[in-house]
Amino acid sequence: MSDESIEDYALGSAARLGLSVLAHKWTLLIVLALKPGPLRFSELRRRIPEVTAQVLTESLRSLERDGIVERQHQADVPPRVDYQLTAIGASMCAPATAIRVWGEQHGLAIAEARRRYDARDPHQERRPSGSHTAR
Repeated sequence: MSDESIEDYALGSAARLGLSVLAHKWTLLIVLALKPGPLRFSELRRRIPEVTAQVLTESLRSLERDGIVERQHQADVPPRVDYQLTAIGASMCAPATAIRVWGEQHGLAIAEARRRYDARDPHQERRPSGSHTAR
């Protein structure tokens, strides 16, 4: 495998599509909640309490469209819907693990860097996040 570069993530590339799916705020949490097996919507909400019902609905629809989550209608009385991972969805657990490991290794350093940054003299020049200018 060669070294990655920004060109590997060109607009319209498979890598860019994968990045966009993985980087969505709720994707990995939904995938990890479904990892043990199918869940009803209400069970998913309980496992990810910080997501609103509307955002969870939109996220599940998007993940279903991408082939990551499958919606299954159960013929129970009353009828019920379960969500479960597809094979593609289950394959996202490996990148999720890599992100967790990275976070565990660097999370304290990031929190400390934020603390130092936020404690700086308010009169120091601050640029909004993401705006980098050449010097």
